[in-house]
Amino acid sequence: MSKNLLKSIGKIIESNGSDKITLFTNHLKIDGKLFIPEGKCEECHDDFITLEDALMCRLSDYCTCDGEDCDCNDYVCFKYDWLNVAIDDIVAFSVIK
Repeated sequence: MSKNLLKSIGKIIESNGSDKITLFTNHLKIDGKLFIPEGKCEECHDDFITLEDALMCRLSDYCTCDGEDCDCNDYVCFKYDWLNVAIDDIVAFSVIK
């Protein structure tokens, strides 16, 4: 993926009125608020996305059950004030209202 991904995410966030996002890599689920310097993507880095108040969870530890009463394990996640995620590692994302 490229800087165009960040521009696309920025447009989706702008139209939804929310800066909360969930990113997925092959091994991680990461929730946080997208940080765009000065509100302009031109100032963004080419190689990574910066999140504020990020919560990072390893997918293999996060949800280890199946069935209707499945609860996932937020307690195995790691909290960061700031977290940079390599754009090339992102396989999926969702903007959260």
